[in-house]
Amino acid sequence: MNVISITYVTPNSDNSTTRIEFTAKFQGTNDNVSGSINVTNDDITNAYHEATASDPYAGHRALVASKLADEFKQVGDKEA
Repeated sequence: MNVISITYVTPNSDNSTTRIEFTAKFQGTNDNVSGSINVTNDDITNAYHEATASDPYAGHRALVASKLADEFKQVGDKEA
């Protein structure tokens, strides 16, 4: 299974966005990709709503995966 680990969640100084630092591990190749994304406060609020007692970062991982998928789609659209 591919795994996204959340390293840090830090509010930005502009008070309207939050930076999420993450590492994604791909099981098939055993590659790791690390990075960060800036999300809106609405995005981060929604992510906290998806947290569970056993997985407090469930929503954050889903948010990172969604943002990465959107970015890859944009790259694919530009190449077509």
